[in-house]
Amino acid sequence: MKLRKSKLDSSIDISSLIDVLFILLIFLMLAVRFTESTSTLQLDLPKTKTESIGEESPKYKIQINHLGAIFLDGIETPKNSLTILIPKNEDGKSSIVLEVDKKALFESFIFVTDLLKSKGYQKVDIITLKD
Repeated sequence: MKLRKSKLDSSIDISSLIDVLFILLIFLMLAVRFTESTSTLQLDLPKTKTESIGEESPKYKIQINHLGAIFLDGIETPKNSLTILIPKNEDGKSSIVLEVDKKALFESFIFVTDLLKSKGYQKVDIITLKD
């Protein structure tokens, strides 16, 4: 003799499962929104033993590739235009992120850091990769 179970009791309450999935979805959306790649260009950044910690929202992002070309916020900029495009740091609190390819010309690096110093930027974050 076979016993049959009632089909009425076979439903599962999934309201709490939906709540948990909704919270996970919100968490993932927030985590992905604030995760940005460090570079829009393909740069071979130098490696260091310490982590590079920088400003989350710098005023400008300057990148120097292996050919010595300078990019301001992802747009290639000639050296003479760079002096015009970067304003003086009036409040002294603004920061700049500097990404330099490890094979970049040292002359370009010195030009950019000298320009930033002359404009009053005291906080320059140099991005590296952790070894």
